[in-house]
Amino acid sequence: MIFKNFCYIRNNQANKAIDVFNKIKNPDEIIVNLLFNACAQLSTNEALTLVNHVSSQMPKSSYSNTRLLTSLLDVWMKCGDVTNAELLYNKSTKKTLSMYGAMMKGYMDNNMINKSIDLFHEIKDPDEVIIILLFNDCAQLATKETLNLIKKVFKEIPKDYHSNTRLLTSILDALIKCGDFSSVKIIFSNMEKSVITYSIMMNGYIKENNPKQVLDLFNQMKIDGIEADLIIYLYIIKALSDIGDYSLSLSFIKQIPHSIAVDNRIHNALIDMWGKTGDFDEAKKIFEKIFQPNQIEYTSMINSYGLNGMGIQALELFHQMPSEFIDKVTYICILNACSHSGLVDEARSIFDKI
Repeated sequence: MIFKNFCYIRNNQANKAIDVFNKIKNPDEIIVNLLFNACAQLSTNEALTLVNHVSSQMPKSSYSNTRLLTSLLDVWMKCGDVTNAELLYNKSTKKTLSMYGAMMKGYMDNNMINKSIDLFHEIKDPDEVIIILLFNDCAQLATKETLNLIKKVFKEIPKDYHSNTRLLTSILDALIKCGDFSSVKIIFSNMEKSVITYSIMMNGYIKENNPKQVLDLFNQMKIDGIEADLIIYLYIIKALSDIGDYSLSLSFIKQIPHSIAVDNRIHNALIDMWGKTGDFDEAKKIFEKIFQPNQIEYTSMINSYGLNGMGIQALELFHQMPSEFIDKVTYICILNACSHSGLVDEARSIFDKI
């Protein structure tokens, strides 16, 4: 029975796990723990009601089982019941790192980042998981105060933590979001590289409007022997789009493997990029090969027409576009296209229908 419940949870079949639980007359702490995990996956009002019912019937002895309490804290937080989670946490005399972690993650999930950071300060010897949670908190706030906290904590952590790539990845993300690229470069240069760390760095440089650094990182990736994935190539295309150099774009785009080049997200990005680098024919060629263009592909193509002073063609495509695909971004692109081509009456007609 325990194994069956565990398998249901591992395979994201929480409802089946709950059905099994309801057939058990006297569930032990292991079964109750599995129930809480299943309810945490669902995070529904019905799941919360069941958790409250089961927890109210737990014997006092169960409240010394810190693993069970951690699961209860986790499910309450995931169901948005912060009040009950805080009551249980405050009553607990023996707090474990797992319980601290459940509360910190719960505060983060419920957009109570400052509470999560305040809780971190109560922990005497935080482990790697707790520190990662803190860095994730700091990344969300991205203030001068959180930047100072990141640096302070990083200086104090044990040296063996520096080999934890997940921890280093989280601090890279936090420092980038706080805008401290000088510290980012130092940590990145001394850490073991992966496609994830390169992806985080590229995303940071894209947001900092530094596309050349993205291309430099891609070249360094190849030297390091790390194979780029779809996300990396999307960052490359975005960087090339921002630079707007045709020959440079061509040299990089040739390197995209066919297995990645056929992805719709790559199509969208390339239509945008070729439109911005002036090769409208290439953008049109990609669009026309798409069997059933989606909302993003239509909008990217309309924008490409507009950027190249082809307002009439942009209007024709706009009128071919399924009405359910048209959104705020589409309207902005078509109005800009009309503006660039001096199509004042057409723009006014579209604006009146918004």
